[in-house]
Amino acid sequence: MLKKKERLTKKEFDRFFSSGRRFHSPLFTLIYNKEEAFHGAVVVGKKVFKRAVDRNRLRRRLYNILYRLSREVGLNGVYIILTKPTAGKASFDELKAELQKLIPNF
Repeated sequence: MLKKKERLTKKEFDRFFSSGRRFHSPLFTLIYNKEEAFHGAVVVGKKVFKRAVDRNRLRRRLYNILYRLSREVGLNGVYIILTKPTAGKASFDELKAELQKLIPNF
């Protein structure tokens, strides 16, 4: 899980959401902004899962993958992950592989 200082506040989220560069895949949309430090956010909507329990489980999985990638690769910048309905049916390994392909080497 990301540390609190590595997460985005609502104000920061709104600013980066509108100004970021977008990358698309079948499972996610990644919004990237160049910054000095690493920050991350994950959004799982009701179209992916109706139950909050399921949305939170997917959100925790994606935060875990993002945390590991940030430590292994040394990511800098702001990464906002928007899930698509197809992400709800993907396994952990599929989510990880797709996110690794989607995150560009900045």
